[in-house]
Amino acid sequence: MAQSPVLVDPQGGAIYQLRSSEGELFQVCFEGSCLFCDSLPAGEAHLRLMEQRLRQRLG
Repeated sequence: MAQSPVLVDPQGGAIYQLRSSEGELFQVCFEGSCLFCDSLPAGEAHLRLMEQRLRQRLG
C-alpha cells in the first residue's frame, strides 16, 4: 500500500515519512527528483530549494 505524504505543497512537491528499525527518514520529492532527510524541517528546507532552483531555470 502506498503511504500518504505528510506534506504536499501548492507547487506539487511532497514529503513522505518513512520508518525503519533505525528511526524516521523523510523522502522529499519534486518534479521527479527525490532525496532523503533526517527530519521534517530539513525536508521542508530542501523542498523549498528544489522549487527555487526550478523557478531559476525557468526564468
